[in-house]
This record gives sequence, structure tokens and C-alpha cells, in this order.
Amino acid sequence: MRLTEAVRAVASFAPLVGLAPRPEPRPEGISALVRVRGDEEWIEPSLHSLERFADEILVLDNGAAPGTRAAIERAARALGSRLTVERCPEHDLVALSNLGLARARRRFVIRWDADFVGHTSGPGDLAALRRHLLGLDPRRSWLVYVTAAELAGDLEHQFPDRRIRMDGQVHTASARARYVRVERAPRVATLAAPDRVLREGATLPLALESLRVPRDYRILQWRTVAYFHVHVKGDVHLLRRHFWLEWLRRGDPARHPTLDAYALEQVRARWGFESLEAAAPAFVARWCEGLVPFDAAVCGPYPELLAPHLARRRYRVDYRDGRIVGRSQGR
Repeated sequence: MRLTEAVRAVASFAPLVGLAPRPEPRPEGISALVRVRGDEEWIEPSLHSLERFADEILVLDNGAAPGTRAAIERAARALGSRLTVERCPEHDLVALSNLGLARARRRFVIRWDADFVGHTSGPGDLAALRRHLLGLDPRRSWLVYVTAAELAGDLEHQFPDRRIRMDGQVHTASARARYVRVERAPRVATLAAPDRVLREGATLPLALESLRVPRDYRILQWRTVAYFHVHVKGDVHLLRRHFWLEWLRRGDPARHPTLDAYALEQVRARWGFESLEAAAPAFVARWCEGLVPFDAAVCGPYPELLAPHLARRRYRVDYRDGRIVGRSQGR
């Protein structure tokens, strides 16, 4: 890994001496790609947290539910012309992200998921990350990994081995940087706690999406927590997510053309449930057993935009005799 980083560090100077293309001439600033599909409970605070960070917010509507579209419209009234919506219901995951890259116009691009809520004040303020990015040499290409904290189950819990993540990415926009499909089969024992729940077999065949950039991109890390990944969703949503990467790899288009078709087949065969709605509470109860309380010493303070949701607490992890036994879900 260190050798790879050293090679990239040297290769990143190649554009300055004509050995690699210089970045494309683009307007200064940051384009945010926000993919939405189905019910996205955190889309409003997610979009609002980009207000002082992104110059262009491109929402890629891959089949958003009516409530999600209404929330996007409310946010658009505040964000104005910088937010645009691209309807693309037929695209698969990789094609969707690459469509966003094709539509983006600014110097930097960040893929910003609909459950990311960024800091808008304090040491993690996204404005500080923006200043850092815009201060980088425009004659070179950059890939910056951004640190995030993750919440799970409810807003007051996390998985102990996934408190902090560094898979957020900002990169210099270029036709040479594309998203690709990657197939892997990691050992189940090596997966993070939430991904090990109710898994069968020694390995988990799955398909992932990965950003591929040329060797002359210099890789940097932004180590301050800039946003929270709010992995706090309804029971059925969490169940779908459990099977999502499996479906991308194993799904047979004839037998299960949709994620729900694959998930339903699996819950019937593996657990004996006849519907996703019946299986979801039992799955989430098991999933929540591995949670631990949120650690502000590791993750820092909550983003400001989560304050109203902390007061309301739609989801609540339930305890009995000091042990987690499930989760309550209100309206």
C-alpha cells in the first residue's frame, strides 16, 4: 500500500511536465451527485448540508418515492438553481453514477448519498473541506478520501467496528475517471459486524461499485469527520439493504428482476417468512443486537441539521435487563 501511494505521489506530477494530461478546464467549484431511489428519509437534511459546500447539486432520481420527491422539491426552494433533478429510473447502479459524472460541470465531484448529513459548523464544517479542495493545485488531479461517522439502528447507536468510515470520495472531474463494477467474495468472518448478521457460508459473493482513476491522481485523506452516514432506516429498508449487494452479484434477471423479488425468495428459503414485512422486524431485532452507544469522543458532535431529529427520535433501540432486544419504530 505504501509503495502504491509513493508511486502515485510521484506520478501526480506527470501533468506538470507533459507526461500525463492536465485536468480538463472547468469552472471552479464542486458538483455533488445525489442518487435517490425509493423512500429516502434523510434526503432533506442531506441536501441542506450541501448548501455552503457544493456549487452544483445534481439529484439522480432512480425511482424516488412520492415522499422523497416532495422532500427534494422543498429543499430545491431553498437551494435554488444550483439543484437540478435528472430522471433516470432505468439505470443500474454503475450507469447511474457515470451519468452523474457526465452531467457534472465543476472542477471537483463528490458522490453524496441521500443519507449523508454534513457538518455545517464547528471543526468538521464542510466549508473547511471546500476551502482545502479549492486550494489544491488545479494543474494536477486529486482523489480525496473523506472521513465520516456512522450511526445505525437509531441516532444514538453505532456498530463498534464501524464508528468511522473513510470511503467518501471527492475527485478531480475527468472523462478518465469512471465508476466500474467489481465482483468480490470476502470471507464472512472478515466483514464488519452489521454485514455478518444471519449470513450463511464461509464467503459472501457480492458486487460493488468502485471509482477508477488513472495513476496520476494524487490520493489524500481528509481526517476530520465531515459528515454522518445516517444508517437509520425503516425495518423493510434495512432488510433490503442486507440483500442488496448479494442481488447485484447473484440476481437472476428472469427469476428476480428486482431487489424485492430476490429478497423475498431469500427470506422464504432461509428464514421461513412469507413476506418482507413479516421478516423485517425479526431481522432488525437480530441486527440491532450488535449495536453500542454512540461515542462522541471518537466521532465528535452531531451535525446541526440532526438536532430536530434527535429531539423527535422516530426510531429507538430497545433494552431489557441491560441488553438490546429490538427496536421501536414510530411514525
